[in-house]
Amino acid sequence: MDNKRLAQFSHIPSHQLDSFNYVSTPMWIYDVESYNICWANNSAFILWNDTSDDPLLQRDLSIDMSQVIERSIKQIAAESREQIRNSWWTLYPKGIPKQVYIRFSNISNSTDNNLLLCEAVINRDEVERDTTFSLDNTIQSLFDINGTLLSGNLKFSENYDSQSIDLGELIEMELEELQASFSDNTMIDFERQTINQGVMAWYNFQIKKLLPEQHFLVSQENITPRKLKEQTYKHLAYHDQLTGLLNRYGFNDYLVERCSSDEPFHLFLVDLDAFKLVNNNLGHSAGDEVLVEIARRFVMYLPNSYQPCRFGGDEFIVVVPQRQDSQSVDAISQMILDIVAQPIEKMDSIQMTASIGAANYPSDAKDPSALIMYADTAMYKAKERGSKSYCSFAQQMSLDIQRRSAIQQGLKQALDFKELVPLYQPIVNMKTNTLVGMEALLSWDSPTLGRVPPQEFVEEAERSGMMNEIGQWILRSACEQCLLWQQRTQKKLTLSVNVSAIQLNDNFINMLDDVIQATGFPASSLTLELTESIFLLNIKQVIKRLKAISESGVSVCIDDFGTGYSSLSYIHKLPIDALKIDRSFISDIDGSDVVIEATIAMASKLGLKVVAEGIENQHQREMMLRYPDLLAQGFYYSRPVNGHDFEKLSLFKNLLAKGENDNIIGF
Repeated sequence: MDNKRLAQFSHIPSHQLDSFNYVSTPMWIYDVESYNICWANNSAFILWNDTSDDPLLQRDLSIDMSQVIERSIKQIAAESREQIRNSWWTLYPKGIPKQVYIRFSNISNSTDNNLLLCEAVINRDEVERDTTFSLDNTIQSLFDINGTLLSGNLKFSENYDSQSIDLGELIEMELEELQASFSDNTMIDFERQTINQGVMAWYNFQIKKLLPEQHFLVSQENITPRKLKEQTYKHLAYHDQLTGLLNRYGFNDYLVERCSSDEPFHLFLVDLDAFKLVNNNLGHSAGDEVLVEIARRFVMYLPNSYQPCRFGGDEFIVVVPQRQDSQSVDAISQMILDIVAQPIEKMDSIQMTASIGAANYPSDAKDPSALIMYADTAMYKAKERGSKSYCSFAQQMSLDIQRRSAIQQGLKQALDFKELVPLYQPIVNMKTNTLVGMEALLSWDSPTLGRVPPQEFVEEAERSGMMNEIGQWILRSACEQCLLWQQRTQKKLTLSVNVSAIQLNDNFINMLDDVIQATGFPASSLTLELTESIFLLNIKQVIKRLKAISESGVSVCIDDFGTGYSSLSYIHKLPIDALKIDRSFISDIDGSDVVIEATIAMASKLGLKVVAEGIENQHQREMMLRYPDLLAQGFYYSRPVNGHDFEKLSLFKNLLAKGENDNIIGF
């Protein structure tokens, strides 16, 4: 024991140290300037493997001490003057490494001398009770002003080749950048991912500039497990859990970064057509399967430079870099449409279609939000052209989107304020030229928008979710009106009502039964007209629901036959009663006679009635009279009119008794 230095520089009198010989905690005092242990209790002698031939208090610990360890001890000595420092430390008694948890206290009463009281905590419970405890896997190293390695601790030697690595390689940063980072500080810390011997790892670096030598003391902690967790959480936050693609939040960050690069690109907003039908008719789990399959195809079939994301619901976005050798917007759009349209074999070969809107950066917009909005506007324009369409943004489209928004808002009050009006168009037996029924249609006279065509507001009603409510209202109103006309004419007039595919869900059958029961309208006089979009649905579910409708006594007619998704392989399986030849064939009757004849022949074989829609002139009427037993409707007979004007039609008045007919004329 060096009693002179202890007596001269220690806060603790030498005679009081003897009492520590009776405690089990190893304790010793290290003289930093002399590189030796100047006092130790009995437990410390055991820890340090003290022997008579190698007395602990006579050992020169500077012999095997690296510069980095020396610097670390001096740093601890400086910091432990104010408060106790706790750290894991590796001792080497007789060359045997022992890792112990040490509490350091600088007990020197002189600023020029440092005496460290070291307490080795070897009891596990005591270590765990220490709230400042952390297993120290710190890697430490010392570099000169030029970044040359001077020394490193054992952990450093285990991880790095001390013969070749320099400071710049260690932290993967140029020395000039490092020097600039210090500014007025003598310590900096940062996190960085580095590669060492082919292995990537994340480290938290703490670098102290030691003065006046201008050396760098580097402490680094491997934080790879924490970083991997953070990356996992970020992935979950920024990626869609169903499809694995970027979600809206992840895509927004990606798009902001992409726009800041000033490199041109195309943005395609892809909306699945009639996806709501899949959810309503097959269930949300089936809808999820569709989304997963579409996402899988995008990842598999789109080039690696394309960035797909699921933007929300049934919408996807694909970002495509614009280069000299890039494909055109039309070609890319068609490729995406073809990918979506492939039948999903594991779901009874259900076939989806999509509508695509495209916008370009920076020619259309530089702001990310505006770019998405413009692509969305173009997508709705594409939907107006029909399914499986695409469209590029043009400035005029902004006005169109404003009108659609106004229509959606107006529909919310249209029913309440009785702005919707039922219209009726006669259905005629062509051979006898007599009225046999009517088709119920809708008119909307908005006080702010004026007269809105059905093709405009029906589509918006479907998008906004109001179609079920509007559909039920027109069905009930038309049944009540037609029942009155049946009673007045004493004729079994039929009523045809259009039903959107989106309405054909499990609740529709109950709603239909309720309307028939409430109005008293005979089910046998009611025909529901369904467009060919029902073929987009699961055909088994379609057949099941149509059978339920048929069993209730209501007839089913396929509207606009021959223009949409109809499949001849399913027609004979569907419980339907009639086909309505689309008006496009009638308008081009001289060029479509083969198609018309084939359709009528097929319907005859299947025992189906045929309605020729769109008869507008005498020539078309005469051409269709060549076929027997046809029904017809069109402007040749009458435009759609309200109930009051329908009763004034000669076709209707011809059904009335003479006395009542006179009353109508005077009405």
